[in-house]
Amino acid sequence: MKPTYRNHLKANGRKTDAPSLLGGVLASDGDLVGLVRDMHARIYSGGIAEDRFDRLLFSPSTTDIRTLPPAILDAKEALVPLDLIPTTQDDLRHFLKRMMVATGRDFEPHELVGDWFGEGSSGRAFDDHVDRLWQLSAEKPCFYTALVGGRLGSVVRHLQQSQAVTDATKRLRDLLVGQALIWCAHDVQLVSARLTKTPDYGFLLPGNRSLEGSLNDLRDRRVALDTVLDLFFGSGEWRNREIEPAWSGVNMSLTQHTDPIIRRTAKHVGRADQNVETRLSPTDVAAMMQRIAAQLRADPFLARTATPRTGNVEAKAYAIEWYGLQRLAAMSVAIRRLIQAEQQLPAMIDAVIAGKASPAMTILRPLPAYCRAKLRRLSVARQVGLLAFYRRTVLADGNRNSSNPWKAIEASRDFLRKRGLRGSGDHHGSVADPRRAFYLLDVIPEHRAAIG
Repeated sequence: MKPTYRNHLKANGRKTDAPSLLGGVLASDGDLVGLVRDMHARIYSGGIAEDRFDRLLFSPSTTDIRTLPPAILDAKEALVPLDLIPTTQDDLRHFLKRMMVATGRDFEPHELVGDWFGEGSSGRAFDDHVDRLWQLSAEKPCFYTALVGGRLGSVVRHLQQSQAVTDATKRLRDLLVGQALIWCAHDVQLVSARLTKTPDYGFLLPGNRSLEGSLNDLRDRRVALDTVLDLFFGSGEWRNREIEPAWSGVNMSLTQHTDPIIRRTAKHVGRADQNVETRLSPTDVAAMMQRIAAQLRADPFLARTATPRTGNVEAKAYAIEWYGLQRLAAMSVAIRRLIQAEQQLPAMIDAVIAGKASPAMTILRPLPAYCRAKLRRLSVARQVGLLAFYRRTVLADGNRNSSNPWKAIEASRDFLRKRGLRGSGDHHGSVADPRRAFYLLDVIPEHRAAIG
């Protein structure tokens, strides 16, 4: 990456005004596709380096994770930095609650945790879980750090190697199961927080813009670029094949023939970025315009920016771009898998500890393929209740009574039936890969059980 291009991205990589965009094209030697992708990466991550994701996600100073960039909310495998492990019992209780809901809204644990920590009052059971974890911090600080920090592997191996079941090993097993489910709830929280974000679909535009405004602004700029190319080549035939430019030099004023966005660009581009050389030779200009035209012809990544202006589109439609589902249906997929985890994960963990997992494995596998018939009848009521809980505490859509949850719940069931068993490499898929969508919506207890 050239220094001038690197400097441009550092100073303007998230700006989407026309002068900054054209300055980026110049700084990248006309690599429009590369510029789009680099800007997308900066917008997606908020310009934050990946090695800071875990700290921002788990820091007590992050009072509402919905304010974090989408890339951090998609970082499902992030673990708690060791220096952020709670050092007081009160901090531990607040930390575990934030693991489940970190939106600045208070909630009672019994609204979410069900019987994760044993029979009886779920609110009291959560407090007992906190008490037992804090007691473990004094007795076995290494196991305390592993359980709270998401590095459950060392605890799993210790229990596998224990020769007999004692009160101590039973308490440790119960803490392991409880923490594994809290981490599953953390996965669901990331999904729900991600669903509140404005989209990466408007990849050249600020994240706080409406869908309609973002797409229309982007399309206006694409139309302006097409107009410049029409004038440069003398016709629209450049869209179909490479042709020679119609002009003979750089003295022809494009701005006399085009719309205001072009005139504003021409007026301001010289001062948009002082690191960009804007005085180009005719040969430089011709080569750059040919590259841009070729990229617009060939790259489907840019094709959707040429579609007509749109209206009456809500931000909820962004979930379709990420997951292929409406927002409540995507939320329902994550909830279904959380319910499946709370019913099946304890037995899965016990089988791994006992060496009875099939096939004989010493590590935890992903949850089995979703099968409604294998879940308790109460899971339907649990699904409706948890959907209402997340709509209130995280989605905060203020519209709970106008959307029938059953359509979303049915769509989530169909999604899981089609996906079947999640593979270990599904997170490597492309943005459009439904397997990757499944990974992003799923709970991943097997990841934490393999770490540590």
